[in-house]
Amino acid sequence: MKKINNKLLVAFSVMVFLSSCNKEPEALPAIVIPPYPSGTTLAATIAANVNDSLYNRIIIKSGLAATLGDNTKTFTMFVPDNNALILSFGGSLAAANGAIASFSAATCAGIVSYNTVGSKFPASAIVTSFANSPLPSLIVLDPTQPFVRMPIFPSKRAVYAYVNNIPITAVDQVASNGIIHHTGALVQPLPASPTVTTLKTVINADANLTYFRAAITRADSGQVGISGVGAFGLKFDSLMNYPITNMTVLAPNNAAFQTLIFGLAYRGYLSTRPTPYTATDSAIALATANGAVAAGPVFLATNNVTTATIRGILAYHILASNGTGSFRPDVRAFSVNFSSAPGNFATTLVNGSVAVHPGIMAQATFTGPVVTALKFTGMGTFPPGGAPFSGAAANATAWDRMALNGVLHVIDRVLLPQ
Repeated sequence: MKKINNKLLVAFSVMVFLSSCNKEPEALPAIVIPPYPSGTTLAATIAANVNDSLYNRIIIKSGLAATLGDNTKTFTMFVPDNNALILSFGGSLAAANGAIASFSAATCAGIVSYNTVGSKFPASAIVTSFANSPLPSLIVLDPTQPFVRMPIFPSKRAVYAYVNNIPITAVDQVASNGIIHHTGALVQPLPASPTVTTLKTVINADANLTYFRAAITRADSGQVGISGVGAFGLKFDSLMNYPITNMTVLAPNNAAFQTLIFGLAYRGYLSTRPTPYTATDSAIALATANGAVAAGPVFLATNNVTTATIRGILAYHILASNGTGSFRPDVRAFSVNFSSAPGNFATTLVNGSVAVHPGIMAQATFTGPVVTALKFTGMGTFPPGGAPFSGAAANATAWDRMALNGVLHVIDRVLLPQ
């Protein structure tokens, strides 16, 4: 077989290559830049609505009217109408006018910025799943991290929709550069100015939560770092003060802890006595229990109760989700986010170590769109041995207490995880 001359082969290849390179480049279609919308902007829509005149004053004073009137930008606004602002500011038109007149430009900017989201978010996008769908508002929490924004929390239940714990009264008013949802009251920005208010701040300022603070201190014995945040650290105090998260904390009040301490001390003494108990045994148990209660929150620092017990109890009072593959304290559940139907459960930090734990049972009572009662039931009973979730429910004595990093519900019983 004849051999092909290598030089000829190379020359032929070069000719083919040059021929291909001499082809005309393929024409690409022109990039069409869509025109910006025209029409009545959000700012103009609100200004033209006589029922939004009070909020329009806040917008003007905030200095954000030009931004909200810019058709090159897109927003969703949660706007309280005049009746909602009158309800929020003293109950009369004169009181509402006086309040707005007293606000600084920075205060007005905070109100408008918190109630504005930088994208279109129609009512159909509001989630019905527990607990809500956090959206970034226009408030930047860290100037060096412009995407770290103060969140706002729309949600939807069977009948009503909400933003945070405020009912949405009308949805999807369309403007050229966005959407307006009207609310039944003003949705206040989370407390971050002039100083940051974290859950730790709220707890430490409440004289009715001194036992809860003592429980945090005992649970943190020997721990470092932040519980449930990152790979390291199990310190509840740091978690309560960690600003960039969203938590739900159920905080038993002083009377709730006193009831638990009384029971622990009473049963603790009787456990050292033979049965049947005598009248003297019962009398000494009663005196021991009363003494434990009289000792105050310091009892939680004694060897009468273990650190592990207190840690487990605290973990059971912080809601958690496993959306990231592990249970983390990243659920901000307002009162309106809990179902009115019995038998609904929410997972807690206990699920981080016992994934199959059913969590806590929660139920809200509504009058119209407003929560009028809220209760939680723990799996464990006191005295021990009862059927799961058969104990008395813990009633919320205060709910929806806001912090930058979460929401606090004060309850009148300590929930037991087992």
